Amino acid sequence: MTEAAWSVTTPADREPRAQPALTTEDAPLIIRGAGTTVVAPEALLARRDALRAASSVCSDQALRVRGVRASVDASLALDLEHDERALLTLAEDLAWLAAAVQSVAEVAGQTERTLGSWLERLGAHYGAAAGWLGSRLGLVILPGLLTGAGMIAAGWRLLPHEHREALVATTLGAAPGGDRPLSEPQLVEAMRWVLTLVDDAALGAVGIPPPLVPALGETGLGLSGVSGAATAVLGLATLAGVRGTAPVRVELAGTDLRRSGGAPDGGAPAATVSAAPGSVAERVHRIPDPSAPVRVERYDGPAGPHFEVYIAGTDSTAALGGAQPWDMASNVALVADQDASSLQAVRSALAAAGATADSSVVFTGYSQGGAIATRLAESGQWATAGLVTVGSPSGDLPVLGDYPAIVIEHREDLVPGLSGVRRETEALVVQSETLRAGTASAAGATGALAAHDLDRYRATAERVDSSAIEEVRARVDALPGSGGGGAEGTVLRFTATRIPPP
Repeated sequence: MTEAAWSVTTPADREPRAQPALTTEDAPLIIRGAGTTVVAPEALLARRDALRAASSVCSDQALRVRGVRASVDASLALDLEHDERALLTLAEDLAWLAAAVQSVAEVAGQTERTLGSWLERLGAHYGAAAGWLGSRLGLVILPGLLTGAGMIAAGWRLLPHEHREALVATTLGAAPGGDRPLSEPQLVEAMRWVLTLVDDAALGAVGIPPPLVPALGETGLGLSGVSGAATAVLGLATLAGVRGTAPVRVELAGTDLRRSGGAPDGGAPAATVSAAPGSVAERVHRIPDPSAPVRVERYDGPAGPHFEVYIAGTDSTAALGGAQPWDMASNVALVADQDASSLQAVRSALAAAGATADSSVVFTGYSQGGAIATRLAESGQWATAGLVTVGSPSGDLPVLGDYPAIVIEHREDLVPGLSGVRRETEALVVQSETLRAGTASAAGATGALAAHDLDRYRATAERVDSSAIEEVRARVDALPGSGGGGAEGTVLRFTATRIPPP
């Protein structure tokens, strides 16, 4: 993993991008540098880029003064020489300030990583101790807990319905965050840690000495982790008949989206035409709904076909382990690093669209679709040309390939936290607080998963496209077709169904 500072070369004839003004209408983006330890707010990196641009301007002006100095008389040349030295000194000072800001961002990132690793080891030790103690005390306190829970449940059932609703409303109103207590960044971060330490507590409960647990977990040999806990859940679900990895049947949908990625037309054929996406937001806008969860676009060119695949998020109405593979059973299988039914469906859809091992593919996914996109992009089965995920529980999935990868998360969104503490990644991670009080994006925010709304992620993707930060621009511009191009290709939409057991 490279820990070097960012170095971005800008062509001499390229005009510097104007820095967008930050307003109170939008919460600041948090940029986590791809492949480096950079962690900083967008505003801080904007100041760094402004200092670099000012330093470059001073250097250019010094060179112009030097050119003029050769064509004037001696007295004026002496004054111009003084001005040239002043400009060069100012350029050096501005460059030093920019480097200092860069160092602050890198030190912040390195501190976060080091502290996080230390806390994880400490948490693993005490989590295992808690599991060991809980398993020994469980037999003593469990009867009392069950009796108390039964009494509370009985009392709750005796309350009139309107009293129950009033009690729930009062409790939510008093909780941090008001009517959205589960959409607080601090709670989401705490949940990441709890899920990361669950397996350590389980190791302690079965008798592994607490001092040994950190050496076995993610910070040591990696023999346990969030994926291990998910594998245990998946095994229990399989025994109960819930088939998260069952085979699937993939078929072309009878209708498709038009050029704009808008509403389906009931009389459209299975394949239609679309212009190639030119930005992150265009890709996110084309993510389908779970009724036809895979959209594949094929663009033929002299170098061979290029594919763009868009993958839907979880179907909240799908029965667990039922015919719809975009369910929670597939979610668990993905976190467990197993061949989930939804993962199989996307692989089959790409094959049906004609993608081969040599095909260039950009993967875009939302929620469960983002985890699928990450797994497929890293699989090596195709020539991955890019990855874009929004609201995805993929923090525990490594992104190490040599392609532009952009991960967008809302800090209040519970779903990305389901993958536990984020591991090292080569992806550029952009975070935002979309429900922050006083921002335009917070309007109409209701429910525990308001921050997970796809439309909110589409708005955040537009902010990513408009960012002038060097790290962001480098990744956005590296995606195929960035800036437009107008190439047209074939669009195919696919449905998927689990094959029932014989």
